[in-house]
Amino acid sequence: MGNNICIPIPKQSVDAYKKHKDKQYQNPGLIFDRFIRYLGTESKDEKSSRGNKKEELEKVREAAEKIDDELLKAWNARWEASVRSAGAVSFEMKTHWRFVTGLGRKGPLEIGFTFHRYGFPILPGSSVKGIARAYASQFEGKNENDEDFRTIFGCAPQGGEDETDALCGGAIFFDAIPSREPKLDIDIMNPHFPEYYQGKKAPTDCQNPVPIYFLTVAPGTEFRFAVGWRGTLDEKTEKLLNKAVEWLKCGLMELGAGAKTSAGYGYFIETHPTQDASKSTAAASAQRTPAESDENALVERILNISLPQIKSTIKNYFDKWDRLPDGPGKLKVARALKDQMEKASILKDKKWSGKDWVLKVREYLEAHENSEDVG
Repeated sequence: MGNNICIPIPKQSVDAYKKHKDKQYQNPGLIFDRFIRYLGTESKDEKSSRGNKKEELEKVREAAEKIDDELLKAWNARWEASVRSAGAVSFEMKTHWRFVTGLGRKGPLEIGFTFHRYGFPILPGSSVKGIARAYASQFEGKNENDEDFRTIFGCAPQGGEDETDALCGGAIFFDAIPSREPKLDIDIMNPHFPEYYQGKKAPTDCQNPVPIYFLTVAPGTEFRFAVGWRGTLDEKTEKLLNKAVEWLKCGLMELGAGAKTSAGYGYFIETHPTQDASKSTAAASAQRTPAESDENALVERILNISLPQIKSTIKNYFDKWDRLPDGPGKLKVARALKDQMEKASILKDKKWSGKDWVLKVREYLEAHENSEDVG
């Protein structure tokens, strides 16, 4: 391709981009969606193509460092005004590790990313709601048969010609936006069996790995979340609002957000509450997290994991267990972990049984089950 830029947009737009691309401020979202170098299938040099993709993502990453900070402040001010006018509970959480949103979106590099039109990463309100709903369903065992669940999230028509039984959820989940200038990182996926995934060969070690580069939000990036309520708040609906906030916080910490959560991406940790003083009751309820609960509560949550979700979530509970001090409580949690691993056949599965964290739980139990020190 050389230095020729092939961009599938009008020439006038390309000229405008070239004219302003070195200015003080840039919009990484606009560059990613519209001005990134177009890499079609016509390229025969696969290695060169992969390199170009990384170079183009580097341009987006660099543009994120030149974004207008005043624009972000103004956006936060408008977001705050909307949250305040809705009487919503707001709070901040930061990414524990990298976070990627919109990975499956289509784009010129085949790997997507969700930018707000101002150029900042964003987690849409629909996704935020889905996280809270998934936590309530998977960890609390709630569904549309539960009145609180229906009132918070709403429900679809129950069937038949009469659709009047459909319900709009009372909780309003706002878009999650960065509170400070976010940093972008370039990450890599490295499929080792490309021809196997294409249906051409068996998954043999003789195949060349094909690196796939993609954008992520860097660890430690703070995002602002808010949950409001549709209609007037009274004693009953305020309790439901608090419950929705708690489910959201727990979901962000234990299920994660965005793509690749099974690989450790997208998990959040709490920073500090930012809601108004009038929402102190909601804040106190929302601040309670499984990681801060006593060991008995942690045991209960582990034992309540549904069978289909054990393999995808139990490692998160191991991390909580691993931070506990030695004692009867840690032993109880280890027993609960073992019970759930046995239920999911993890201890019999060669793919799982040799993992370091599985071995650590088993070794701990073998060393402490009969110890008089822990009872």
